[in-house]
Amino acid sequence: MRSRLPQLPAQLSVFALLVAIAVAGRWSQPDWCVTPMAAAGLLAGYWFRSVGVAVLVPLVAMAVSDLLLPAYDRFAVHAAVYGSMMVPALLGGWMRRPLDRLSAGIVRLAVSVATPSLLFFVATNFAVWASSGRYAKTLAGLGECYAAALPFYRRMLAGDAVYAALLLTVAAAAGAYSLRGERRPESTASAASTSAA
Repeated sequence: MRSRLPQLPAQLSVFALLVAIAVAGRWSQPDWCVTPMAAAGLLAGYWFRSVGVAVLVPLVAMAVSDLLLPAYDRFAVHAAVYGSMMVPALLGGWMRRPLDRLSAGIVRLAVSVATPSLLFFVATNFAVWASSGRYAKTLAGLGECYAAALPFYRRMLAGDAVYAALLLTVAAAAGAYSLRGERRPESTASAASTSAA
């Protein structure tokens, strides 16, 4: 346990920084749905070994940023938004798994960046359709709901791609991210020697 304690300030700093980036980006979004929320979640999932801690980054960022943003009109929409925002942190954990081929890392990154906005689009618009009276409760009404949301989906996907590129490039430059996943044989060896001592 002693070996993890010196890492605590660094872990708290990364947590606070990712939350701050997501909150600031959500408050100052240049266009609706263009935020660094998914990118912060991806990096949190990659950085933190604990899934619970990683998922807390987007949840805390959402809760803080919601203090100054309009409230969701339905609980179902609120739950769909928050549930969708946890997915990038889970994908970030998947991105940490080591790969032998760089091409596989590129594909994994593309899937990890594209999935959050697609899931958000599907889940939140289904919640809007199911819980509001704006659309007929038919397949045609569901299709109309999804069609109306397509511009938001496009913006969110573009924002996720841009912010993920920025955050992951900075993390890679700092040695905290690799397309091939986590490769730290020296830290494994040092952990083994620390536990043996």
